[in-house]
Amino acid sequence: MRTSLLPVLAFGLLSIACKNDSGLNVVVPKHVGDTAIIEGRVCDPARGVWLEGADVYMHLFDTEGNLYYTVQDETDVEGRFQLVDVPMDGMQPIFVQYGNQVIDQFEVEAAAGQSVIILPDPVCAGVSGRMAVVKGDYDDFAETLTALGFSDYVEINGQTGDELVQFLSNTKSMGAFDVIFFGGGHIEEDIFHDSDGSDTTGQVAAVQAAILEYVNAGGKIVASDWSYDVIESVWPERLTFAGDDLVPDDAQRGESGTVRADVVDGTMAASVGAERVDVSFDLIEFPIIEGTDSRVTTYLSGRASWRVGETTGSTADSPLLVSFSHGDGVVWFSTFRFGSNLETSAEPVILTLLNSL
Repeated sequence: MRTSLLPVLAFGLLSIACKNDSGLNVVVPKHVGDTAIIEGRVCDPARGVWLEGADVYMHLFDTEGNLYYTVQDETDVEGRFQLVDVPMDGMQPIFVQYGNQVIDQFEVEAAAGQSVIILPDPVCAGVSGRMAVVKGDYDDFAETLTALGFSDYVEINGQTGDELVQFLSNTKSMGAFDVIFFGGGHIEEDIFHDSDGSDTTGQVAAVQAAILEYVNAGGKIVASDWSYDVIESVWPERLTFAGDDLVPDDAQRGESGTVRADVVDGTMAASVGAERVDVSFDLIEFPIIEGTDSRVTTYLSGRASWRVGETTGSTADSPLLVSFSHGDGVVWFSTFRFGSNLETSAEPVILTLLNSL
């Protein structure tokens, strides 16, 4: 039975102690009567992933109402916990604490003589109608969204492989969000591609299938710059990137600087009130798109300079911002970061894109 949240409770251990030559001895009163083991899982309700590192605990009181012990456990990478030696009589509320906040509280009902209580998994699908930002080293989507007045988003740690795989391989977790942003710098190996044969469990295939299903069902994906591998691995036929498709990051050949881009989509040009904008590429390199198929709409294009070792060149009319549909959903990809193009002539393009989601 779920109940309302209570104020944060500090973990406590009220013990009977005596001091001798060997130091402090702690004596925990033993419960007389039936005990049980309680097993369950904890979900992060905002991000829709199983929560690792949460403290699950129950305070034990004696017959006079004095706290004498706290049964507790920390959730593992799959959000699982196990409380042992829990008294069956006078069972107390169980608290779930993450950091300094109690995020859940519930009570357990058990049949007489039941020694192991396995709680049903909670629904772990995140908060509906929100944006999810996969956070990476070079990502600035969260800051960009905030700067442009969009505050209804949740960040997913893209630098923790277990959390990212858990989120991206679960269509319920992803399906709780209208839009998922990939800003670059997140983990890619054994998630979006397997360059060294280390993916022995089929994680890459599971993630690719789940992303396809998410978009097919109406989800939207916005990826930028170094996160191009997400698009290339899931939709390899839509965009032709420079370099070898089987080599991670091989398309990242564009040189930093400012590109004078043509707004080649009429609707976009009308929305931003300009036919040309300056696009800033602030990282040391960016992915070069060499071509698209007929199902892709190009919004911005320009001459992109590139370098491979000592060899340099440029690609005329290289697509810089594109989108395409898949099922009921849509995928957007920009070769540039959004954050570095705020307060520039390209900002209206970004704002138009975000308002269309």
